[in-house]
Amino acid sequence: MARLLFVVLALAVAVSPRVADASSERGPVVLELFTSQGCSACPPADKLLAKLARDNGIIALSFHVPYWDHMGWRDPFALPVSVQRQRGYARAMKERSVYTPQLVVQGSAHAVGHDRPAIERLIAAAPPSASITIALAARQPPTLRIEIPDLALPQGGAQLWVIAFARSEVRQVFDGENAGHTLHHTNVVRWAAPMAAIEAVPAQLTVSAAEADGADGIALVLQRPRQGAIIAAGQVALR
Repeated sequence: MARLLFVVLALAVAVSPRVADASSERGPVVLELFTSQGCSACPPADKLLAKLARDNGIIALSFHVPYWDHMGWRDPFALPVSVQRQRGYARAMKERSVYTPQLVVQGSAHAVGHDRPAIERLIAAAPPSASITIALAARQPPTLRIEIPDLALPQGGAQLWVIAFARSEVRQVFDGENAGHTLHHTNVVRWAAPMAAIEAVPAQLTVSAAEADGADGIALVLQRPRQGAIIAAGQVALR
């Protein structure tokens, strides 16, 4: 698991009118693509994710996994936390194995990452979520003001993940299954970790995100315990 990157500076349960309004709106649908530059079936899924990411109602993230690196090409974006998160979903969904390209929708269902009809059906059927409001209070170091609206928390609370990403990455692959191809990736996860357990809402947090300096954006994902369904999400651009 990636080490904790953010320090919680404040937590309160006072709600502002802006947060109360947010709870009545449908939040974004989170798409998590588990992909690898060493997987020949992944480039079509990478392209599809780029198209889906253009929808303002979607938070699209590319988690690169390292378990294809033995095929002759080491993915420069692969992170141990990516496969740990993917395996967490496998346990939550009672699946026996993981694969690429796998696209997880709202933390509750999955499909092959290039199967657009199946993915669109899952997006349409995704359980509703709330919007997390994120404001950039300072740039050096990045400091976030986070507001989680009043919503139905599961028993035992929910887990808040922080995910820092690069908006676009392009790499030429020289070996392995994709040798000779130039691959384009969208919203490539560079760091990810659980940040806090949320046991009461509405909540307000101020977070110093110094180790996300250099990323293009941050997504926050609030989900049920043991990496269950996503119940709230939001994102903010850092530059």
